[in-house]
Amino acid sequence: MVINPLVYKVHKILRSVLEPTEHYLLAVSGGSDSMALAAACVALQKEGWGRYSVCHVEHGLRGEESLRDMELVQRFCAEHQLPCYVEQVDVRGLAASEHLSIEAAARRLRHKALKETMQLVKANAIVFAHNLDDQAETVLLRLLRGTSLTGLCGIRGEGHMGLRPFLELRHRQLAQYCELMGVAYCHDSTNDDLAYTRNRVRHELMPYLEQHFNSNVKETLARMAEQLGPEEELLARQALEAYAAAKLEGEELGRLAFAGAKLLKLPTALRRRVLRQAYYSLAFTELDYERTMAVEKLLINGTGGKLVQLPGDVRVIYKNKQLIFEK
Repeated sequence: MVINPLVYKVHKILRSVLEPTEHYLLAVSGGSDSMALAAACVALQKEGWGRYSVCHVEHGLRGEESLRDMELVQRFCAEHQLPCYVEQVDVRGLAASEHLSIEAAARRLRHKALKETMQLVKANAIVFAHNLDDQAETVLLRLLRGTSLTGLCGIRGEGHMGLRPFLELRHRQLAQYCELMGVAYCHDSTNDDLAYTRNRVRHELMPYLEQHFNSNVKETLARMAEQLGPEEELLARQALEAYAAAKLEGEELGRLAFAGAKLLKLPTALRRRVLRQAYYSLAFTELDYERTMAVEKLLINGTGGKLVQLPGDVRVIYKNKQLIFEK
């Protein structure tokens, strides 16, 4: 039997990332990308390659359309005997209470639901269907907003949240895979809403760049992210070592102290990473560039008793030649 080249490529990519003896939780929204992931994993499971469960997060944002997506995923799972877990979350409620955008609130709740489901089913990892188009859009968005080397690396193929094996595939290829395999999928109408910044990048800015500057701009951005990845990993490892070497023992809950002299001896790039990591350890969110500079200035000036107040009720004090983070 002749296997379609695209089908062969999709399955080969998954085999190169997924272990044949492990259990994976698939994040399936009902769109073409995630339905291609689910269908391909069904094919692999029939061959004895891995075991799979599905989690669908229903955000409660699109009324009947949202319920349609949920039902499509449930039907697919029932047809192929995949365990299916549906998590319904209150995005608008979280956005209002935490003063977040709808996108940020949805992302936070989605990740929380997926992690909890992964633990419930004892899966080895979560698998996402992010693709090359998603990668390019993410890198461009971060460039527009201002970002660090970490941000320029875009979406990581393997990270703390799970695996993303499709980053070398285009969105249109995954839709084509669904059509070849006879797999139904849904279209999320919010992806057409230009009120969202990502959609403006997708529908307006990216086509303009492709037409007037570089017809392969998506591949170029994705390639840049892939090339920067190993350099980011090297710096991240070195920063963790520097963090451990500079941190003083006897820390209290909600308090981190660092030897000022050791921090000052670090190369600038590593020192700033250590400062951001210290903040993240207490606030569980990233520290922006301006505030990182403020903390570094406090350290360099070395004026005892001075402090910098940071978001998340964290303050940084320079005292007795120590840089102290307190929450």
